[in-house]
Amino acid sequence: MKKITIAYIGGGSKGWAHGLFSDLLSQDRLEGDLRLYDTDVPAAQRNLTYFQKLVSHNPKKIKSKWNCAVVNGIDDALKGADFVVISILPYTLDNMANDVHYPEKYGIWQSVGDTVGAAGYSRALRTIPAYIFFAQKIRENCPDAWVINYTNPMSMCMNVLYREFPEIKAFGCCHEVFGTKSLLCRIAGMYLALSEAGKKAFMESNLKAVKAELHNGFNHPKRYQTFGREDIDCNVQGINHFTWINKAFYKGLDLLPIYAAYIKMFDENNVKRCGKLTPYPLKRILNEHHVKFSLFEQNGAAAAAGDRHLAEFTPDQWLTRRRTLTDGFWLTPVSVRRKFDAYRTIMTKLAGTPFYSPRVKGTDEEGVMQMTAICGLDDMTTNVNLPNRGQLKNIVLGPAVETDALFSLDSVVPLDAGEMTPESAAMVNAHAKNQMDFVEAYFRKDYSALEDVFCRDPMVARIGREDGEKLFAELIVLNAECLEDFLLKKNNA
Repeated sequence: MKKITIAYIGGGSKGWAHGLFSDLLSQDRLEGDLRLYDTDVPAAQRNLTYFQKLVSHNPKKIKSKWNCAVVNGIDDALKGADFVVISILPYTLDNMANDVHYPEKYGIWQSVGDTVGAAGYSRALRTIPAYIFFAQKIRENCPDAWVINYTNPMSMCMNVLYREFPEIKAFGCCHEVFGTKSLLCRIAGMYLALSEAGKKAFMESNLKAVKAELHNGFNHPKRYQTFGREDIDCNVQGINHFTWINKAFYKGLDLLPIYAAYIKMFDENNVKRCGKLTPYPLKRILNEHHVKFSLFEQNGAAAAAGDRHLAEFTPDQWLTRRRTLTDGFWLTPVSVRRKFDAYRTIMTKLAGTPFYSPRVKGTDEEGVMQMTAICGLDDMTTNVNLPNRGQLKNIVLGPAVETDALFSLDSVVPLDAGEMTPESAAMVNAHAKNQMDFVEAYFRKDYSALEDVFCRDPMVARIGREDGEKLFAELIVLNAECLEDFLLKKNNA
């Protein structure tokens, strides 16, 4: 087995870290040292206990040996590391509550609040200085290490790493595209399950004929998934959480015309299922994927992220009012995140008692497979976030974009993703430029330029420049304890 050293910044994480632990322990090609670093040292210690219990309570599933330890300093974590994993929460959920819910005072509704919009840029004000520091420490301690980022706002985190340390070997990973690939598999599986006459009816979007053959199956596409996302060839384009698929094939079968035909039937089917008396929660379930389906019809490519994320990039269509249940997604209040975080904290603490035995359960994430490929043990192609050096032809050069890349021995090379459709490119370019400009403004410590980007984000632009400036200033006051002085001094002037 190949021996490596992994430094985990955010080693007290209760989400990404636990998944990584299982993925590392359940594979048999890598082994070595795993260093957990977190400003919340007790959280990292709890994760160490969790890791040790995974090993001791799942002997039949453990396939590799790892020396896992908590380190108190970031230099100790990074020194000589081969890989650096970063997954942090920028300060606290209280700060995120300010980001997400305070803008509601101005009529801004946010379905996630970690990427764009008022919340995404407010979050970035806390995240950018942390990532400048991380890049500096990586340059000092392990300049040749490969850095895997999971933190949001993903695109701006990547922009910061490369802005501060241009030679850094970093890429950003997100699982949003995986869901759309799986959806394509299910719809294609439904099509392939039909007779020749049924397939013809499907491509004609003849809902009545298709349902006659599938019976109730049309409402349950998961039943028809007989192959996985790794079996389809896709071309991914865009920026994180606003990704698109403009080509998708399964054994030579073009999946996008099948997807288009399904969407027409989906809409017709839901007109009958979603009446005036249908409860809102049921409408949300029945309309799942409605945002991505609508964007496909408008732009000619498959929007490849969850509806909650996609809606924030096109707020004029989806986030002009509070009640969005009928559009197929929920607004996610931070109170829900707090409850989930409390639950995971309890479960992690229980790992230190005799009452709970965590299970090794592999995830669908690809971080360990990516490490394996970079170590030269296998090649793989998958979508990641990297600076645009021309892999995405009609998108501004420089900022992070999300496309497919080839992973091989000490190499991650973005593949030519071609051009986006004019409609999707216009939207992606606007956001990619905003994200790049925001980071550049922060490096210059230019309050006015930061404010300008904030106000021209489509979500904020809806409320007008004057209110946008007020909101920017008020969010800075609310999160003042974790922001740099130049923001506060300008705000107090």
